[in-house]
Amino acid sequence: MRGFLRSVMVKLRRKLMTKTSSQSKTNKAMPRAMFGNMSRETIMTKTALVALLAGASLIPAAAADSELYINGGYSAFDGDGATLSALTARGGVEFNAIFGAELEASFGLGAEELDDLPGAEIELENQFGGYLTARYPVLPSVDAIGRIGYTTGEFQASASGVSGDAEVDGFAFGLGGEFMFTDQIGLRGDYTRIEADDDELDGGVNVFSLTGVFKFGSVR
Repeated sequence: MRGFLRSVMVKLRRKLMTKTSSQSKTNKAMPRAMFGNMSRETIMTKTALVALLAGASLIPAAAADSELYINGGYSAFDGDGATLSALTARGGVEFNAIFGAELEASFGLGAEELDDLPGAEIELENQFGGYLTARYPVLPSVDAIGRIGYTTGEFQASASGVSGDAEVDGFAFGLGGEFMFTDQIGLRGDYTRIEADDDELDGGVNVFSLTGVFKFGSVR
C-alpha cells in the first residue's frame, strides 16, 4: 500500500494533468472537480450523520444529570507519508457516568513534504467530526474512553506550482484515556482512526491527540 497521503497526492497529480488541458474552463470548479463528484444523496447522508451526532451532543439526557466539558490541544495526523500537525478543540456532554457525545474541530499548522515525492506538499486545512463516546472508570481519577463517529476534513496539496483541495470524509473510531488532576481540570490522550470513504484513497489516517480538559460541572 502506498499510504493515504501519498494516494491523495497521486490523485491530485492525475487530476492536474486533466486540468492543465482545460485550464480556462475549470478554474472555478477546481477544488470539487479534482477529487470527484459526490451525489446529492451522498452529501445529504453525510450531513445527516454529522447533524445527528451534533444534536445528540447538545441535548442532555432527560433522566439524569449531564456534565459539559471542553478540550483543547495538539493533534498529529499520520497518513503514512507525512505527519501533519494541528490544533484541536472539542466540546462534549457526558449524559451519565458511561455514555456521552462530543464535537471536534482541528485546524492545520502548516504544510509538510511527502516522503518519496519530491516537491510535493500537503496540509490539513480543517477537520470536523461528531462522536458518540463511552467511558469506563479505571481508577478514581482515570477513565478509559472509546468513541465512534463520522468526520469530514479538507486537505490542500500542491505539486509543480499548482495546488488543489481534497475533501476526505469517513467513519472514525478510537480509544483514549483521561486523567483528572481536580474535579474540573485534567489531561486526555486519544488515538483515532479515520477511514476514508473514497475508494481511490489507500487506507486512512491515524490521529494522535493530547488535550487539556475542563469540566463545567453537572447541568439538568
